[in-house]
Amino acid sequence: MDAELAKRLTKFAKTERFIGKGPLCVALVTVQHARNFGLPLDPEKLLTDSKGQVQGLGRGAVQQVLKRHGIEKVLASEGGRTSRGSIDNMRKFVGFLNQLESDGIADLDAIEHLLIQRVREFFAAKPFVLDLDQSKSVRSAVHELLEQAIARQTENPGTNYQGTVLQHLVGAKLSLLVDGVEHH
Repeated sequence: MDAELAKRLTKFAKTERFIGKGPLCVALVTVQHARNFGLPLDPEKLLTDSKGQVQGLGRGAVQQVLKRHGIEKVLASEGGRTSRGSIDNMRKFVGFLNQLESDGIADLDAIEHLLIQRVREFFAAKPFVLDLDQSKSVRSAVHELLEQAIARQTENPGTNYQGTVLQHLVGAKLSLLVDGVEHH
């Protein structure tokens, strides 16, 4: 991927707050429109007939893109369709894509790749859930936590979630048993 393109995509995502699931859904579908219609895009042509939603934006379209990249998790049950900010986000992203095209550095494959990386980061940032059910043993609770870590590790090859969770659990237990134990 062109370094300038990556830099500009990262700056756009940060400046326009394209980090949540709604904006990511909008961006993924907008890239598909750019593939179909070419650049530059007219944002008004990407609206439904009623002008109330982004054309084609929904769970099915988003999941289709994610599936091509091996992601089975659902990013958003409505795929950004019900968000009031989707139209504005689409217009911003279309403006950004059109500027990249004008500057001669628009690469839809690279843009989609970066968006997919953001989706992976979104899923990886989800907290683990520890169910504090008093009818369950501590062993059972730890086992469930480790199962979540293994599942996330399977979804994100190359990252050792299970080992990290184990290190945190051991560190927490040691800090309870021994005064002054420092762990990170």
